[in-house]
Formats: sequence, structure tokens, C-alpha cells
Amino acid sequence: MAEQPLHKPHGVFLDVLSHKSFRFLWIAQICSQLSANMMLFLLALIVYRNTASNTAVSGLFLAHGIPALLFGMLAGTIVDKLDRRRVLIVCDLLRAVLVLGLFFFSWHLPLVYALVFLNALITQFYVPAEAPMIPRIVPSHLLMTANSLFSFTYYSSMAMGFILAGPLLRLLGNQWSLLFLVGLYTLAAYSVSHIRSHAEETIGIRYILRTDLWRLVLKVIDDLKNGLAYIRSSPVLLDGLLLLTGTQITIAMLGTLGPGFADRVLEIDVRDVSLVIVGPAVLGIILGALWVGNIGFKIKPKKLIRTGILSAGTLLMLVSLTVRLRSIAGFSWLFQNSVIVPLEIVLFFLLGFANSLLDVPANSSLQKEAEGEMRGRVYGMLGAAIGGVGIVPIVIGGILADTFGVGKVILLMGFVIFGYGIWRVRYNTDT
Repeated sequence: MAEQPLHKPHGVFLDVLSHKSFRFLWIAQICSQLSANMMLFLLALIVYRNTASNTAVSGLFLAHGIPALLFGMLAGTIVDKLDRRRVLIVCDLLRAVLVLGLFFFSWHLPLVYALVFLNALITQFYVPAEAPMIPRIVPSHLLMTANSLFSFTYYSSMAMGFILAGPLLRLLGNQWSLLFLVGLYTLAAYSVSHIRSHAEETIGIRYILRTDLWRLVLKVIDDLKNGLAYIRSSPVLLDGLLLLTGTQITIAMLGTLGPGFADRVLEIDVRDVSLVIVGPAVLGIILGALWVGNIGFKIKPKKLIRTGILSAGTLLMLVSLTVRLRSIAGFSWLFQNSVIVPLEIVLFFLLGFANSLLDVPANSSLQKEAEGEMRGRVYGMLGAAIGGVGIVPIVIGGILADTFGVGKVILLMGFVIFGYGIWRVRYNTDT
């Protein structure tokens, strides 16, 4: 049963934060997400500066995505059997140790890939343990607002991680920037330790160690099959998974292509890419999530989702158009830094806002539709979809960007997203 607030604060967000366990989960999310996103983007900048290759950066995101493909669904099934609070603590501490390894070996590219792979593997257990805790610690009438705040925190931490990555790299250098991230993971684990445990129906690590391994594996596989059948039986769950996977892939693609876009199109320092591209996009998602949580929730979710998809596709095509105009006589004025940089900032900000219009409703529908014991498996499926489906466009996108140019890849992204939006409108697939 969710905790009851001690008092009646003003505003729906304060109402959600009055729940002690949610407040500690929220603080842990800030620290964990900030560290995770700063690490990935710091390494992306370091790799691009060393190689000047979008493909090499794609390799970094590939190492980060493969664990989701291989272990995402399995991790969600396992987490359903464990105390999620303990899972979060252990995952944060293990990731702190791995980032400490990057502190000593950030110059060794293959080892960087390996440590990023292990970090992402641990994250597969973290994701299905984190968000599914929300319905257990807040009342149902605040679920939409709690998810809006959680989305706000997720993307604001991403924004701050991306925005601060370049300046932090300038200030502290490679190793000491990573050491700072170790502290954030440790603080996240400390915050989670203050959340009330819901371990009454979990089996625990000791039980797993005492159980016959083969029998346990068969049980996990059986639970995994049941989870897949459960998701296939619900159009709402399938639709929510598809939408959330698409938003995450879009952000990952921007992270992959961002350094090359800044270097070859905008001709600015790659360490400033977060200030011009990814940062504004995520800031748009933040403000969009706040708008949905306060005002937009009054609009039918299907209208928010359609608007978000069509707007995102249109904005990506507009970004690609600015790249195309660079080669046309008479538009050279557009590529003066005083014009092109503010223009791109606005376009990427609006892109982020458009993404939030489908992210928050999709997340809420996922949690409402999935029954308590199945939430971990559903979010494990989400992680697997992002890692599995997302690997292809991220890796191919980097290769195509090196071959044909960043602008053409962004145009393709916009065309695909806009086409999908038109398909949803035509066939009324929103649920």
C-alpha cells in the first residue's frame, strides 16, 4: 500500500514528493541517471576526438546496447523475484566500481568498450527494478503526475549530463571527470537504502544460491515465456513499448550523430555539442513532461501521441533541410554562427518537446496496464527492445553518416517517424 502524505502540500508535484519513499527514489534517480548519461557522453566525446569517426562512436553505443538485447527480458523476469530496493543498491555500487575502472583505463578503447558493456549489463537489472516501484509507493490518483515527474527527472538528468559533459571534460580532464561519477553512483545507492522495502513476496539472493541452478533456469525461462505471452495479448502494452522504444532510439541517435553534426556541419568544438544539440532536445523533453503533468494530461492521450510523432518527424526533416541549404548558393548567410547555431538550438528543443508528448502518456499506460508482478518483465522487454531494435539504426546510422553525411541520415529519421505518424492517423491505431 502506498504511503500517505503527512500533509497536503500545494501543487500536484509537491503532493507526490510528500511521499517519503518516492522522494528518496527520485533523488536516487537523479544521481544515477546523471552519472550514467555523463559517462556515456563523456566517452562519446573522447572517442570522437581520438578517432574523428561517427562509426567509432556508434561502436560505443553498440557496446552499451548489446546487453539490453541479450539480457533485457531475462533481467526483468529475474527482478520480479527479488527485492527491487536491494537490486537498485547493488546495481549502483557495481556501476560505481566499473566507472572507477574507466578512471584508470579511459585511454584504452577496447577496454572502454568492455567496461561500458558490463555497466550496461548491470543497468538491465536496474531499469525494471526502478520505475515499477512507483505504483507501490504512490496512490493511483497520483500515478500520472508521478510518471510525469519521473520522466522530467530522467530527461533533465540526461540534459544536465550531456550539457555538463563538455565543460566537465575541459575542467577536470578524462579521469577526474569519471571519478566524480563514481561519487554520484555511491550517493544514489545511499538514497535507495532509505526506501521502505517491499520484499514480502520475493525469494531473495540466498534462496537463489541454495536452489538447484537448472531448475531455477527453467523457472526463469517459463516466467519469460509467460511475460512475452502477456505482452502480446495486450495491444496497449505493445503500443506503449513501441512508442517508448522509438523515443529512446531517437535520443540515442542524436547522441551518436551529435559530435559529427557539430564538427562537420556546424563546425564548432565537439565538446560544445551538448549545448547546441542534445542538451536543447532533452530540455524540450523536460518542459514537455512538466506541461503534460500539469496541463496536457487533460487532453486525450491518443491526441498527444499523434501530435508528438508528426511534430518530431517534421522537425527532423527541417534540421536536415538546414544542412541541405548549406550547399545552395544564396543561403551562405544561414551558416554564420550567429544564425545557424540559435536556429538548430530551437529546432532540437522543439524536437524534445514533441517527444515528451508521447513519452509520458505511453509510460503511464504501460504501468496502468501491466499488473503488479508483471511490471518488471514489461520494463525488461522495454530495455531489450531499446537495446535490440535500437542497435541497428544506431550502428547503421553512424556508418551512413560517415559515408553519405549526417544531414541525409537525419532526413531519413524524420521521414520514417513522420510516415509512422501518418500511418497511425490513417488506421487509428492509438489505444
